[in-house]
Amino acid sequence: MLRRSAWAAIAIAVLSTVCILGAAPPMRARAALTPEQRKAIVYNSYAGVDWPRLGEPKPGEWLSVCAEPGRTYAEYVRTASNLKSATRDTIYLMPVGRMDRESRRTVRLMAEFAHVFFDSTVTVLPPVKLPHEAYAPRRGQYDAAAILNRMACQVPDDALALVGVTTADLYCGGLEFAFGLASLDRRVAICSPRRYGTPGTSQYLHRTLKNFAHETGHVLGLRHCIFYRCCMNGSNSLAESDGQPLHYCPLCHDKLRHALGFDPDERFDALASFHNTIGFTDDARLARERRASLGALAKEEP
Repeated sequence: MLRRSAWAAIAIAVLSTVCILGAAPPMRARAALTPEQRKAIVYNSYAGVDWPRLGEPKPGEWLSVCAEPGRTYAEYVRTASNLKSATRDTIYLMPVGRMDRESRRTVRLMAEFAHVFFDSTVTVLPPVKLPHEAYAPRRGQYDAAAILNRMACQVPDDALALVGVTTADLYCGGLEFAFGLASLDRRVAICSPRRYGTPGTSQYLHRTLKNFAHETGHVLGLRHCIFYRCCMNGSNSLAESDGQPLHYCPLCHDKLRHALGFDPDERFDALASFHNTIGFTDDARLARERRASLGALAKEEP
């Protein structure tokens, strides 16, 4: 189902069939670290934090198919460019295509979730039509890259991210289908919950919010996490992504904190309250448990 292309061009990405477009700015010249050296740095930085590490991937899982280098906290800080500021502080959600009542409810919940998860102002824009040039009649699907190209011309000046939400079935490159697509340098992403099961169910919403948190993380410059069990892990199937949490690991949490400048205690309190409200009791408990343990930024690396 997956066809790997060059990482610098299009990286076939996470949450089963999701793509990332673009590349982050080049890092300052220095000796490249190996993935194992990065793991040693990261695990030493978070030696006192209790969070499940990724083991060896099973056959067919994402990291068994796509060898990714990962990024330490310091590497992210050196390259991150899409940072929250007084003039760039809003996440925009844009419905793309026809939305029924349940889909509109899902978008409203995504907006509430985005407000607490990313500690940012969230605005839901009026719906727009699916671009006709994105439709592939032979497939009966829409090209996610073509949708992003249209969205890239509509990014508000104060946008941290413009995230499209569609019920259309997407594909990306040579993939049979795609759950989403994100650009690392144009502040846009598109998410489709079309293949997440029955709309209105707890499972459908959990998968949708996880996809949204992951794609928006890419827009903020986070690549796939190879260190811990994390919302930013790559995955090669829906079953693999279902085994990943609706939370960032300690490392990705700190990268997000660098990008957004939030207070960790306030964010975890708000997340616990939100999860309780929608019946995600396990996620609420995890937010409360991690409130203290994820409060400190990573140690500076040599």
